Amino acid sequence: MARHTQLAILAVGLLSFTGILVETSLNVTYYTLTKQLGVSLSVLQWLTSGYLLMVTIVMSTTAYLIQRFAAQRLFQFAVAASLVGTTLCAIAPSFPILLLGRLCQAVATGIATPLMFYLIMALIPHRQLGQYMGLASMIISLAPALGPTYGGWLTALWSWRLIFVMIIPVVLVVFWLGQKFIHLPAKSQQRRFDWPGLLFLAVALVSLSEGVESTGTLGWYTLTTWAWATIFIAAVVLLVNHARRTASPLLNFKVLADPAVAMWAIVFFCLQFANIGLSFLLPQFTQNVLQSSALTAGLMLLPGSILGGLMSPVAGSVYDKIGPRWPLLVSNGAILLSCLLLWGFTGLLTGTIITLLYMFFRFGFNFGFGNTMSDASTRVSGPLKGDLSSIFNTLQQYAGSMGTSVLAAILAANERLMPDKKAAITQGSQQSFFLIAMLGLLGIVLTILITKHRKARR
Repeated sequence: MARHTQLAILAVGLLSFTGILVETSLNVTYYTLTKQLGVSLSVLQWLTSGYLLMVTIVMSTTAYLIQRFAAQRLFQFAVAASLVGTTLCAIAPSFPILLLGRLCQAVATGIATPLMFYLIMALIPHRQLGQYMGLASMIISLAPALGPTYGGWLTALWSWRLIFVMIIPVVLVVFWLGQKFIHLPAKSQQRRFDWPGLLFLAVALVSLSEGVESTGTLGWYTLTTWAWATIFIAAVVLLVNHARRTASPLLNFKVLADPAVAMWAIVFFCLQFANIGLSFLLPQFTQNVLQSSALTAGLMLLPGSILGGLMSPVAGSVYDKIGPRWPLLVSNGAILLSCLLLWGFTGLLTGTIITLLYMFFRFGFNFGFGNTMSDASTRVSGPLKGDLSSIFNTLQQYAGSMGTSVLAAILAANERLMPDKKAAITQGSQQSFFLIAMLGLLGIVLTILITKHRKARR
């Protein structure tokens, strides 16, 4: 591959990397932030779930943006949003300002991540697609690898604010790289932007997240919870009806008409739900139950995240050689087994056991994550590849938001019912481990169905 192509992908990948690095860094600071900012965990988790929710909404527009604007212009806007958001977070005197900064950073990540995958699908030949998808997955997987340790170390060394200060020079270097090497023009065809579709989608996503949070803090049978549920159902109905009638929908759901693509989308969602959810849950468990420091909580996740990041290009190469069946079966099988062990031995967990089981989990996650999108992309052609990238990246981020929201709601529900916080976190964590294990089981079932469908079609 031409060097300028590789460096263009690297520039956009690093911008996405910084957003995910900060996202996972904050997971180990919640114990400190709840005290310094005077807010509860159910409110503070919006720094992650709200960030991912905004990333999701922005990503839903990228199918249009990639056709309407040149890649370099999108990159420049993303860098500007990243710098503004990072600066706000670094100086934030209160939770609302910190959240505002995180939302600005979300805009940057929401553009950069699908732009990276689009550059790969547009510029990389098919015979190397799995390899480069694996490398892209490795770039953004190394961020969770370093995030908890990076956040824990800086919080222990000085302050959580240093997490943001240290990012600014990196973004400036990334800007220089992108200015020099990104040169992919906009598509010739143009379509009107789907503002009603964006409104319906945003309302649906926000109402579902709020409903989940309300369930954890208030319970199922409250007016607030049912109100959010009603708004969510109405927004989904309006979105589906609108998508059927408009010629240029925000998200082109026609790419999901292929049953295999639709099932891969579900597997993709489950994998990211499990990944982000567990990376949120384990630091809360280790700090509240095992009484570990933020730095220790981060170090527990480091070996597994590094192993997972290194496995991504290997998994892509395996996919290029033998196809999706065995990589995805191994992936979801590892998630199922690791989380069943976490569930079965929750009361006996130590730092060492958590580290080893998380290594097993991340091996499984990274062995399948990039390959689901790679195989789905081979089933569409032409302009639909951009639509596929937009849908899958939207699912990826919303899965992370829901993973954080759902597991935070489970913890909050147990804290609401049990006076002993340590016991509540323990029981909530055990319930969450079982939930993630069942997602791994679902992934196994869907992988078998997809590969059988492929054989039948052949």
